[in-house]
Amino acid sequence: MNINKKNENNFEGEKSKDALVASNSFIAKFFKFSNMNTTFKKEIIGGISTFLSMLYILSVEPQILAGETGANSILGDEVKMNINGVFLATALMSFLASFIMGLSANVPISLAPSMGVNAMFTFSVANHGGIGFEGALIATFISGLFFCIISVTKLRKEIMKSMPKSLHLAIGVGIGFFVAYVGLSNIGWVDKGQGVPVAQLGDLKGEYPAIILGTIAMFVAILLSFKKFFAPVAVVMLIGFIIAIILANSIPNSDVIQKSFGMAKWDSSKWDYNALFYGFAFNISSTWKQVGNSAIWTNPTMYISIFVFLILTFFDATGTITAVNVEISRESGIETEIPHRALMVDGGATIAASLMGVSNVGSFAESCVGISQGARTGFASIITSIGFLISIAIFPIFQMMPSCITGAATVFIGTVMIKSITGIEWEKPEMGLAAFFSILLMVTTYNISNGIAFTIFAYTVGSLATGKVKQIHPVMWVLNVVFILYFVAHAFL
Repeated sequence: MNINKKNENNFEGEKSKDALVASNSFIAKFFKFSNMNTTFKKEIIGGISTFLSMLYILSVEPQILAGETGANSILGDEVKMNINGVFLATALMSFLASFIMGLSANVPISLAPSMGVNAMFTFSVANHGGIGFEGALIATFISGLFFCIISVTKLRKEIMKSMPKSLHLAIGVGIGFFVAYVGLSNIGWVDKGQGVPVAQLGDLKGEYPAIILGTIAMFVAILLSFKKFFAPVAVVMLIGFIIAIILANSIPNSDVIQKSFGMAKWDSSKWDYNALFYGFAFNISSTWKQVGNSAIWTNPTMYISIFVFLILTFFDATGTITAVNVEISRESGIETEIPHRALMVDGGATIAASLMGVSNVGSFAESCVGISQGARTGFASIITSIGFLISIAIFPIFQMMPSCITGAATVFIGTVMIKSITGIEWEKPEMGLAAFFSILLMVTTYNISNGIAFTIFAYTVGSLATGKVKQIHPVMWVLNVVFILYFVAHAFL
């Protein structure tokens, strides 16, 4: 009995000693683990969880940019972005942006090409705008420069401060519902019209295996989270991926199985690294060859696109960073403020992205998954970035992940993000209206910026109606005008 107790004491002493050594390590001190009450284990699990919840972008971004860009009117023949090149650019930019964010800003926020903006890039600008993917990338570069200037001058931070706390929460909750809607669409519950979810059920008969597996994965992840399981998303995605691989390769003659999990079918011919780097070089060189093309600069779409990209990037990123910051504070119990460096990294990422041949890059709301699993510092973002770097070496495997599995993780993100809904001051008409329209417009228009625009409109109208004109910050009046111009530009685009 005494011997056992002595051994237990020795074991506890060794654990305490190990914890002390870990907390005093260079990495722990650099990332200030003790200030945020975190550990290596929490940061690593959080970083991996964020990566697994974001990896869908490695297949979605190439499919959107390369699959629907269409005929390039500038060159006079059909020239599309190379899908392999888009994959490599996506992985490299996600790695670099997330790594720099973690190292310089020390926040658990990871970055990748933004959803929503990539659809605008392809369908409205490159395709219907008549300036091709080359012109769209040039517009992205210029909008990124303006965005970076705004971030450097601290104007972006001042704009964020001009909004009442309830508006910050409303935007975060709206993004939560938006993200969940995207997830349900990826599972198969919501129909996709030309790649964009529409308000009707999907193909329940033709994709029922994917819907069943994705739905089970979704609820298991949510239930495991309620049980405080250490990494529900990572575990559920891994198990779901294995099941999909088994079904896709063991039942090759089933149409519904192949429609649901066809991308998980093994194909050795996909392991072509030459094609990967060739495509990357092709997209970049094609763009630079068109910089001096007058057909781009004389097209009004070019200038409208720059403005719209700037608005989309600014408010998508601002809303996402706000939501993530709220989540960090809620999960850690420590009031935090996103450092200015984070805004600068987020602003500069789009410039680098356009030079590498990919659409606007911004902070991802999926970072909340890692935060829910214990991530508190930039070390988690570095872990996430390493995942993107490794994905280049095994790129066909990541492209094999079925959308129903990534969709389940995305819905889980939504459930995490909407927890802040109780903090909104619903009893105040101006706040309740803003929150209502934030949620409604983000989901129904499938666009975060539209939701933010109506959040500001509704808040202003509510304040005027209740005689609270003096509480409206001057910046808010400017934003009202900016968003009116945004919708005018959007109409003409």
